[in-house]
Amino acid sequence: MSPGLTSALRTLAGAAGSFAAHRAAHLVPRDDDLWAFGCRGGERFDGNAKYLFLQVAERDDLDVRPVWLSESDETVAALRERGYEAYRTDTTEGLRTLARAGRVFTTGGFTGLPLWPTGGADVVQLWHGVPLKRISADGPQFERASPFERLSRRYVYQQFDRVAVTGRRFVDVFRSAFEIDADRVSVTGYPRNDALFREVPGFDVGQDRALHDAVAALDGPVFAYLPTYREDGTAPADAVDFAALDGFLADRDAHLLVKFHPFEDRDVDATALERVRVLPPDFDVYPALRHVDALVTDYSSVFFDYLLLDRPVIFYAYDRDAYEAESGLYFDYEAATPGPIADDFDELLAALDDCAAGIDGHADARETVRNAVFDDVDGRSAARVVDLVTDDALEPADTQTYDTPIDDAPRERAPEP
Repeated sequence: MSPGLTSALRTLAGAAGSFAAHRAAHLVPRDDDLWAFGCRGGERFDGNAKYLFLQVAERDDLDVRPVWLSESDETVAALRERGYEAYRTDTTEGLRTLARAGRVFTTGGFTGLPLWPTGGADVVQLWHGVPLKRISADGPQFERASPFERLSRRYVYQQFDRVAVTGRRFVDVFRSAFEIDADRVSVTGYPRNDALFREVPGFDVGQDRALHDAVAALDGPVFAYLPTYREDGTAPADAVDFAALDGFLADRDAHLLVKFHPFEDRDVDATALERVRVLPPDFDVYPALRHVDALVTDYSSVFFDYLLLDRPVIFYAYDRDAYEAESGLYFDYEAATPGPIADDFDELLAALDDCAAGIDGHADARETVRNAVFDDVDGRSAARVVDLVTDDALEPADTQTYDTPIDDAPRERAPEP
């Protein structure tokens, strides 16, 4: 038997075993007051699941037991040190929690939590960002996957009992991306965005609190550059002359925070820079964004979140044609980006110069896009998710979309073999 065939048979056997265990887990009694949380990748304590977990743990009016599950000993230890309940996912206690929890909260797929013990639980998909590029079943990676991989992913999507979105115009997007009924999609907002309105107790678990304090104490204009990951392997750092940028910032008494995607190869010598601070991969940017005067990004969903602060956004889209061709977008890029679009480094410096001088001609466009993306601008997203799962206070959203200039871009799928 060839090694390739042996590997395929092992994969098939593993999938069959996981499917059988998931169906069997439906027979285990569930405790609706036990809530299990995990995030994409399984290692870190971050994202929408983090901020929902923290705010649930703070509420005295909820008679629930929130438990964080992680594959990282460091994450579990950091949470326990602060008084939170946490276990390694692969321990007996971790698996027992998943097998008994009435509610399971995840971000993305089940890359941070095993699927099989969740059978019979109410699974809430919090996702990890407002989608500009096509995701899940709408995305090119799904189209390129094998028939077996597509079938497996579809089974995972069907386990999402509830999906949280930020506004009604995204109901149809997520219905299509996860191939689920629209009544499973509810407008709650994203719990991580609550950190844009106030400090959420516990946000610094596993974080360098001194670094967060240093960011908050920066004087002068503070910019943040948060580029997204490129599937083609190119590095956004290569499109920036950091030495020239450092001098530019010094002349304007400004600072720049840079955080690359965790998968990004960050070949930047920050020790030679005075005004540019490269943040570590595990740095939680959401509490820091309150102290940022303007955001620089490209296609990252963080810019939608940042619109809640109503501050300038600059788009550095030097590879726009290639990115759109690779990833595909749900919306017309120019209509969805309320700020100057820089095609090269010189245009980026010009946009930053205007911003440092207080020139802002995009306030109306920001308001238009913000109102199209968010039904609620109030910092109560976590509370709405709790309302949704405790007493169904939120009705499933309808598929009505707003009449806005954010035009839908074509998103036809490739024919399946």
